[in-house]
Amino acid sequence: MTVAPSPRVRAALWPFEGARVHAVIDGAVVAGLPDKLKTADCAGWDCLQRGALAPEAAQRAAYIVELLPDAAFTGWLLGEVNAGFDGWGVLTTSRQPLLAMREHSRDLAEVRTPEGRRRPWRWWDAELLDTLLPSLTPPQLDAVFAPGQQIACPGKVQWVWWQRLDGVIDRQVRELQG
Repeated sequence: MTVAPSPRVRAALWPFEGARVHAVIDGAVVAGLPDKLKTADCAGWDCLQRGALAPEAAQRAAYIVELLPDAAFTGWLLGEVNAGFDGWGVLTTSRQPLLAMREHSRDLAEVRTPEGRRRPWRWWDAELLDTLLPSLTPPQLDAVFAPGQQIACPGKVQWVWWQRLDGVIDRQVRELQG
């Protein structure tokens, strides 16, 4: 069943003219995601992993999707997926186009250890963000947040919104009622 986002959720995600909403969706959590994306009514989508993937890897990969406010795919994601799949991913709001947000998300998906080794990082994990964001230094926060970006971690009852306000991390919990 596809449900349109409530007016309150829509106003929070698309708060101004030109706002863009990108969902980072974990294919390891949402089964069959690549097939769903092939027919999605969205502004565009792409895999966060660079290069060609084997079919099994593509099924488990994370994808970034630019959502449209009134699209059936948006309703499916914010309704059925949000209600049925804990940890499916995050939403970002900004003025940035899909290509810029894809590259930003790809850059975040890989970190370097103190020894200089590259490691994958599932930055779209809401629990990880909740633990890590408050402890980051200002330059690290600059790396996480694209200009004017907010990160929303959807939940079944409440959403957690992250942003930088005047250089300081801001965390808001918003109830879904209404």
